[in-house]
Amino acid sequence: MKKKNEAIVTVTRKKNHVIINSNEKTMSKNEVKIGTEVKKVAFVDGNRAINENNVKKHVASLEKFGRNLVRLLYVDAKDVEGYDIHDADTDEIVEKANYGDYIVVLDGQHRFKAAMRLSDDETKGFSLDNLRWDKVDLDGHSFQDVLIEVNTRTQPWKGSDYISGCVLNNPQNEIALFAKEVTSKGASAKTVNKYVFFEDKFSWANAMKDEEVLNKADLQRAKEIWNVVTTFPQSIVKKSLVIDRIKEKGGKGYWKQELDKVVKLTDEQKKTLGDIKVVSTQKSEFDRMVDNA
Repeated sequence: MKKKNEAIVTVTRKKNHVIINSNEKTMSKNEVKIGTEVKKVAFVDGNRAINENNVKKHVASLEKFGRNLVRLLYVDAKDVEGYDIHDADTDEIVEKANYGDYIVVLDGQHRFKAAMRLSDDETKGFSLDNLRWDKVDLDGHSFQDVLIEVNTRTQPWKGSDYISGCVLNNPQNEIALFAKEVTSKGASAKTVNKYVFFEDKFSWANAMKDEEVLNKADLQRAKEIWNVVTTFPQSIVKKSLVIDRIKEKGGKGYWKQELDKVVKLTDEQKKTLGDIKVVSTQKSEFDRMVDNA
């Protein structure tokens, strides 16, 4: 028996489009049938960043069990206030005039991404109609409060999730936006702390409750260092190799001098560092390059 508010996605795959039952109505990649309505799926701007490893794990789970064991939670897009929403397939911002065509995933972004990927592979025999959904009613609460409550209760947040939460609380906060940009490149919250505060420890959970704790951040310094770091290979960008050197050797007083040395490294040297797999070897080689720059 179907539970209250339970919705079953009743679509099937055929080549590069989706067919609904015998009507063979062509739908876009991320359209699903919720109850009797066909809806497109969107994600909230600033919600958890998509982690490729998590998507792969959910693909394996969906393939093994044939469905999502934990239901996806959604709200009607018209209930979303104060946030942009992005089409789950194209990542384009959805115009408010089109909100009526969408549902918004509250919890389950990785599961839905995994489902789209798996259903694209005809050899796997997976269909989006296997997905299970539950609608969340706001019941007078703000969308923001419900979104944060769902995400913090369904799966414990780590530092990068709290950074996203800070962006959800205040999408105009430049410090939180910078921190989210850094974590989107694979860096940990601990690494972000080094850029922003020159410290290892900082509670982004506390920052969600009180933005004033961010006042000690030096955003200009963080951005200047980050702009240099992004010229390195991705394997370096997501690590704390560069900021560790600058923080330890230069400190808050002489960080600019250390950064100037790093800037002198050539593209070839940066590539060499990126190709080194052993962390200790990479660090020693980086120190040697900078000391001789």
